[in-house]
Amino acid sequence: MLKKHKYLLLLSTFLFMGQSALSPKFTSHASSETKAKQYNYNFSYKSVLDHLKNDKSMQSKLDAINQAILYNYWHKPNFGTTQKVGVTSSSNNDELISLFEKALKISPNNVQYLLGLASIYQLNGNPKEAQLVLNRIRNINPSNYQALLQLAMNNELFKQPKKFNSSLQKLNRLNSTKTDQIKKVTQLITKSLDMKLNQTVKSTNKDGKSDYIVILGFVLDSNGKPQKTLVQRLEKGLALAKQQPKAKIIVSGGELPAEPKVESKVMKNWLIQHGVESDRIITEQGSLDTVGNALNVTQILNNHHAKHATIVSSASHMRRAYTLFETAKLVSNGKYSLSQLVSVDDPNALNALKQTDPAVNKILLDSLRTSGYWLIPNIQR
Repeated sequence: MLKKHKYLLLLSTFLFMGQSALSPKFTSHASSETKAKQYNYNFSYKSVLDHLKNDKSMQSKLDAINQAILYNYWHKPNFGTTQKVGVTSSSNNDELISLFEKALKISPNNVQYLLGLASIYQLNGNPKEAQLVLNRIRNINPSNYQALLQLAMNNELFKQPKKFNSSLQKLNRLNSTKTDQIKKVTQLITKSLDMKLNQTVKSTNKDGKSDYIVILGFVLDSNGKPQKTLVQRLEKGLALAKQQPKAKIIVSGGELPAEPKVESKVMKNWLIQHGVESDRIITEQGSLDTVGNALNVTQILNNHHAKHATIVSSASHMRRAYTLFETAKLVSNGKYSLSQLVSVDDPNALNALKQTDPAVNKILLDSLRTSGYWLIPNIQR
């Protein structure tokens, strides 16, 4: 995942370069600090195509496409339409597919673009198209570990377990250390599908100064206010904080480009308004998605020598979130234990996930990202 400060630096550079890179004049974001920022159509596929007609340099064309890919990964024209129960998608997938395909017409065997296109197809619910692209990478480079891994995870883990084990053996010959870790990650994924979600607020240790309550953010409304999903998470976290008065609270969430404020700052203010002391709260402001939540909070927990952490999120979000936190703990060699507490945004989410459920695909992809495999190189961890 691209951390917020790096993203802003890159984007500000692109905007500064805008007159030569994309179009003579950029449309600025909404200036109000309390209103959601608007999509900049100069980064749309149509605008990029218009720019490319006047650019004869192959590298310059690819640079312009790269800028648009970066922008469209974090921006969507109608951001509100991507908000689902417990889940938010910021990616502008249709634009991204078109941009990657255009880049591949210019640079046909570019593995980075191929990996990016395969990942967007997978995220967009087009597994067959993703498989075709990954097979194309395999034909270019039969030893490309990431392409072989994605093929195995996406198509074999649950559907063809015997074939998956055979693929693991091939991966093990390429890199045994990576493959040992992947085996453990797949166990975490499998375990998450029928994990019982905890709705009961209870104290693990009232005197636990090394205990942490981690409340995960959710996209703010256009005025920078917490939506119902986030309020439910905060209420659940607050109830647990009252049961564990010595535990520190980590609120995790950055500022998506379409958001007018930083999620974790809004969350901290909400908790303070509801009686929590300010010095008890740690704000994690760099994450832009759940992978970022897991990676950044895990670093905080490791740095603070945590003994236990309770992840607080929505029922529809928890199976993926908890798997990612377990994965981040695994890859960082964390020494603490984890538990989970959910607010019930969707009663059906309390039921076990079927292996064919679309949510499983997202758990698979994000687990790979958390393990260190960039599914969209140079943009998405």
